[in-house]
Amino acid sequence: MRILPVSSGKGGVGKTTFALNFALALAKTHKTVLIDLDTGTSSLRNFLDIKVNKDLFHFLKKNCPLQECREILPAAMDPDRAFANFSFIASPQGFVHDIVNFSPAVKEKLIVGINGLQADYVVIDLKAGLDRNVLEFLPLSNSGIILFTPKLRAATHTAAEMAKAVLFRMLGIMLTSPLLQERFLQAASAPQALFFQRLRDFLESGSDSEAKNLDDFISEAAVQFPQDNFLRVLRYYVENYKVYYVLNQFNSMSESLENTIKPFVAEIFHIASAKVAFHNLGWVVEDEQVRRSTEAGVPYLVRRYYKKRQAAPLAHDFDAQLRDLFGVAQKKAPAERKKGLAHELSSQIDLLRKIYVCNAGKDPETNLDFIAARVRDISNNSVHQFGMKKIFSVQEFLERFQSRLV
Repeated sequence: MRILPVSSGKGGVGKTTFALNFALALAKTHKTVLIDLDTGTSSLRNFLDIKVNKDLFHFLKKNCPLQECREILPAAMDPDRAFANFSFIASPQGFVHDIVNFSPAVKEKLIVGINGLQADYVVIDLKAGLDRNVLEFLPLSNSGIILFTPKLRAATHTAAEMAKAVLFRMLGIMLTSPLLQERFLQAASAPQALFFQRLRDFLESGSDSEAKNLDDFISEAAVQFPQDNFLRVLRYYVENYKVYYVLNQFNSMSESLENTIKPFVAEIFHIASAKVAFHNLGWVVEDEQVRRSTEAGVPYLVRRYYKKRQAAPLAHDFDAQLRDLFGVAQKKAPAERKKGLAHELSSQIDLLRKIYVCNAGKDPETNLDFIAARVRDISNNSVHQFGMKKIFSVQEFLERFQSRLV
């Protein structure tokens, strides 16, 4: 299972619309569950004209297993069961204080429940903004999927802040390690102890009188204790931190590059580290049909599928009429292709060509299919730490960190 949180530092970027259709794109080939953790507004309900029988309230307050709180698309919306692999878990419709504010007990129960879901992918639609209830459902070693848009300049800044916050949270947890406390912080006047205190303050405040980012701290540590394992581990976690992002409401390549991607990367380099790796998962173009689908309460990809299906028989009949008119024999059905590595590679190349060469990237469906294909490929790549295989507790992360430190 791969858990993929979708977050945005600012509202109004189309996060829930993207999360819903992205989950549906993944569900074309894999069992996918979408969870609405925007518990204050239950935003997913506003995008789906579907009766919800059970939601997070039943799991958290009625002890119903989370797996049984999943809802599927009704037959009236998906008669072909084209999206049979898709299910979703809605947040409560009303205001429930400790669910909206995630008390520690609620948070722990929710994490255990999510980790126990039976699915290939779990997409989590987090609320907009940056607080503990968002951060604690994000990975520790990567950003998850950050969504922002060229349409909102402020969204670029908040996206960079979100990427930084995940990295700083991970490093802050590292500094609570009992092993580090014992090794470096016992002698408060020692240079190493002063260094660690400055680093801790920097991770909390984002500022330091001598260092402007993590790279400066790493350079300083290389001088003060070059042979210590902590330097090696600190450098490893910073240099292997990955930021995954999607541009929504995409307008043009040049405008998005100059006004969005460059400022995003530059800000993270400035406030966090120039060693961070960036991965653009793709973009979704702005399209009126996406807005209309949202208003209709039917997901864009579902509506698109059935519109194309309705058009297909008409095209076939027209083709048959032309052949009858000119006395041309009916085309033979193409031989079924055997699926394998070569076929999969070929389909990936075709998809890339459509987007980057043939300008087919103006179609949101192609965009979403491309992003889903990228996500599947990255998830299967052992080099990438993308999303989470499970939501780790702080204690579990510290155990892994300390095993690297000794």
